[in-house]
Amino acid sequence: MSIIVHKRLLDAKEAADYLSISRSKLYDWLAKGKIPSVTIDSCRLFDVKKLDQFVDQLSAN
Repeated sequence: MSIIVHKRLLDAKEAADYLSISRSKLYDWLAKGKIPSVTIDSCRLFDVKKLDQFVDQLSAN
């Protein structure tokens, strides 16, 4: 599955797909403070740049 991102903020499903993980794993990492999110009008969204930084940190270890 190829994902081309054209927007900066992703909803939970899109963010999980972007990271190739389940939504439950995304929410688990969110609860543990591993992944930041923003809330706009009660919608939790994930910044693509922050997701990329998270992956870069995982790669550095």
